[in-house]
Amino acid sequence: MPPTIYPISNPIHADIGTVLNAIAANKAACTSCYLDTLESQGDAWSNNGENHHQGLARTHKLKDGSVYFFLSHSHLGGQGELMQFRYHGPTDQDHIGETDPLTIAKLAQLLKITEEHPSDIVFLPDVNGLDAGYLFVTEEFTQHKLAIYSWKPHADFKWLGDIVHNFPNAGTRSGPNFVFIDNVAGTYFLGIANNHAQECKLFAAAAADLFPVNTEGGMNVDAFKPVDREAIFPFPIVGQPCQAKLIRNTADDWHLLAFRSDPDDDPHGTDYVDVYPIKFNPFKMGNRLSTIHISFKPGDTGFANTGTHHVEVSGRLLISSSYRWAEDQGPGSSGYVSRVDEIPSLLR
Repeated sequence: MPPTIYPISNPIHADIGTVLNAIAANKAACTSCYLDTLESQGDAWSNNGENHHQGLARTHKLKDGSVYFFLSHSHLGGQGELMQFRYHGPTDQDHIGETDPLTIAKLAQLLKITEEHPSDIVFLPDVNGLDAGYLFVTEEFTQHKLAIYSWKPHADFKWLGDIVHNFPNAGTRSGPNFVFIDNVAGTYFLGIANNHAQECKLFAAAAADLFPVNTEGGMNVDAFKPVDREAIFPFPIVGQPCQAKLIRNTADDWHLLAFRSDPDDDPHGTDYVDVYPIKFNPFKMGNRLSTIHISFKPGDTGFANTGTHHVEVSGRLLISSSYRWAEDQGPGSSGYVSRVDEIPSLLR
């Protein structure tokens, strides 16, 4: 049997400052699609703004040319929602293309979960470049855990397990609301954090332990062990960003990108990407290094809602965001949708 190829993010093609400044300069290349969301996820159902889209993630372009988007949505006093959408419109490498009217990424599944406030989400591809992967979902308000699902196209999410953790210094919102994961020199580091307490718990798993079988959906969740059973590490993120994600360059310098709006709850606020240095073994996250202002299209897309990224094999960075709520503006009979905007960096 050939050796397993373990998933790892692609490195960006230049230093982080150059790439983010390229995003800022390339706003004219921003493209959009619609996610086929529901009227029940609109502003009229928002419970004073608390029920809204919380986390956004996306896949690489699959072998059939499609891209899947994932979205979490809160429902206080009820059941939160985890969704997957299939985009099958034009692409430039992995970057979504734009059509007129906008392509609608059809709702492939809506999963109601016990947690009323699922927050951040992140997607990790499967082994061997398979068209499959894993979705990590923070459950902040009531369950105080991280849920892990396997995923593949044209199929429902499959729950694999949970990592339970409470952040006692975070007050009433004591569950995790940020998650990040990547392969660092053969070890998968999984961070779950609470930015209200500015605290992070770090887990690690050797690649061969996390993926003991060379098959789709074979992740062993129990392989994740605390780096230090007692340690809660500082997580000095400021400004109440919506999501935070790991990124690396070709020299394997790692940073955490935090997607932030000012004001932090205003879809029409000013959007920033904050950069934090991060190291592993031993783990240390430094204070904010820099801030880059970026601009999406006019409208309700922005980092008060969601924010995520994807790096193509070419090293080009894509940054994406969505609406905060579903809006009744879909073409034809599509009804309530949520627009996703995506900006590519410029390859120099």
